[in-house]
Amino acid sequence: MPKLYENKADHNQDFLDCINSDYPESYFDWKVTVQFYVGLHRCYCVLINKGFSVTSSHQTNINNVKSIDEDLSRKLFLLYKNSRQSRYDGFVNQEAMDRINKINFTAGVSNLKSIVNLVSNYYPVAV
Repeated sequence: MPKLYENKADHNQDFLDCINSDYPESYFDWKVTVQFYVGLHRCYCVLINKGFSVTSSHQTNINNVKSIDEDLSRKLFLLYKNSRQSRYDGFVNQEAMDRINKINFTAGVSNLKSIVNLVSNYYPVAV
């Protein structure tokens, strides 16, 4: 089962790489959201390897990750928070939200790298 989530993470990473390459200054709302799903699916592999069930609640999954590795959970939560912000908080001023999403994406690059490195402590990840 972890292989299923590993494949999803790889698929989402490929998509993220494509939109970032093709649209380096656009679609930061989508980039931030995809970053979260790359990290989430990587963390699902850890959860399953450690005997946890993956649930439909992102917060429950993040909390379960925390019981394994607090730093991993914190990085995943940051991606989650940014993803939610990009999808649900951007309706007042689009220009400001675009700037925030770009900042969040830039921070997310580092957080996602950390997640991949931390996940490799629990599950073999092709980097």
